[in-house]
Amino acid sequence: MQYEIRDPIYGYVTFDDDDKKLIDTPEVQRLHRILQLAAAYVAYPGATHTRFEHSIGVMHVATMMAEALKNDGLTPDDAKKIRFSGLLHDLGHGPFSHSFEYALKRKKNLNHEEITAELIKGTEIADILNALGFKPEEIADVVQGHDQLLSAFVAGQIDADKIDFLLRDSLHAGVDYGRFDWQRLIRSFYVQEKNVYVSTNSLYALESFLIARFQMFRAVYYHKTVRAADLMLERAIFELWDSLDMDSFDPKKNPERYLELDDYTAYSKLKSAAQGNPNSTGSRLFFGLARRDLLKMAYEKRIMGGKEAIISRPQDMEAEICQESGLDEGTVFVDTPYLTVIPLSASNRIEIDVWDEGSAHPEPLSNLSNISKSLMGYYEPLRVYTFKEHREIVNKVSSRILGEGSELHYRSVTSIVPSATLTIDPALISSGSGFTLCTNGIPAKTQPIIVTVSASLMIMAAGEVPIFFIAYMI
Repeated sequence: MQYEIRDPIYGYVTFDDDDKKLIDTPEVQRLHRILQLAAAYVAYPGATHTRFEHSIGVMHVATMMAEALKNDGLTPDDAKKIRFSGLLHDLGHGPFSHSFEYALKRKKNLNHEEITAELIKGTEIADILNALGFKPEEIADVVQGHDQLLSAFVAGQIDADKIDFLLRDSLHAGVDYGRFDWQRLIRSFYVQEKNVYVSTNSLYALESFLIARFQMFRAVYYHKTVRAADLMLERAIFELWDSLDMDSFDPKKNPERYLELDDYTAYSKLKSAAQGNPNSTGSRLFFGLARRDLLKMAYEKRIMGGKEAIISRPQDMEAEICQESGLDEGTVFVDTPYLTVIPLSASNRIEIDVWDEGSAHPEPLSNLSNISKSLMGYYEPLRVYTFKEHREIVNKVSSRILGEGSELHYRSVTSIVPSATLTIDPALISSGSGFTLCTNGIPAKTQPIIVTVSASLMIMAAGEVPIFFIAYMI
């Protein structure tokens, strides 16, 4: 039997009895109660759409992609695996989506993709897949990116997940930045040697996708107010973790109990925990968000270059800023991106390959498109937030440690590593090799390699420097 769901983007999305068996499970229905963009509604009131409608959309787009490639060697079983993977790909998201994942990663070293795989293999979903003739382990592999061909449809560089979230988030946020010619794009895919490529005949559609993703990250996902609200959720969950009894919701040990968590139950638990710990940072963050008394951005630096700056342990930088500002720990919050802004960034050095049907081998997109080449310059906002009464002092201290806030353009920003020990041969510095140690932010002069040392720390003996450092190759 055929059924229909009315979707605000694609119109009528059809599904059959096999799909319905999965859609009607508590595991999938739970996604109705998890917002796609967590607290983005503080800046975009319409952005209250859910992981459920996104999952339906990904299932639909993935199916259209598979249909377009049915003559390229995809079997009917392949198409079904792709469809089921699209539907189930976000099953493991916790409450408040990526905001919950911050605490989950630090407390349990887990991410939602790993949990999704566990739920596919360890719940009613597994029984249904087995009854339909599919191995749960194979679907889990597709979702986690372990299947060279099929994962490209739901966990690749240009996949149904990204296509749907750009279109859907743009629609509900009320902006046009995420719109692009997605139908032309998916019709330009074809399979060669177990890889999915984009035809060079549709470069303009691919470029529009890259621009849409870049703009949505700048305007929506990393909007300063959105990130303030998300930070408050992230840190409230982390600070109140023990009071929330979150360890009892371990998805590997007790997946059924983990599935009890959604935005509704987690909000109620957070409120009770915050009331029970009224003097805690977590309580202040939770009730501040409830009143829309948000953290204030005290400092921002927007870095654009060939490699992204990565702060591996922002809490160490927070501690330094607090110490230099004379503030208690837990009053400063360093925010850096948790997702890659564009799919061909320097974080993994994965290039998007396109294929001219008359060529014998694929060609890197950046060789053919000036637009994509310019977008390979990574955009990363580095921000420092605090409570409104500390904004001025935190701005001064952050500017002294990190340099004056501004938009900086570098051809290669290699790394920011807090609490590291960098061993530098003093002979290299004295020989004029291009190493320069600075204590006042970004040097005005460009040299082959520049290391910027935190102003509050000193160079130790034997060339050992315990620092936050930024290495620039210009």
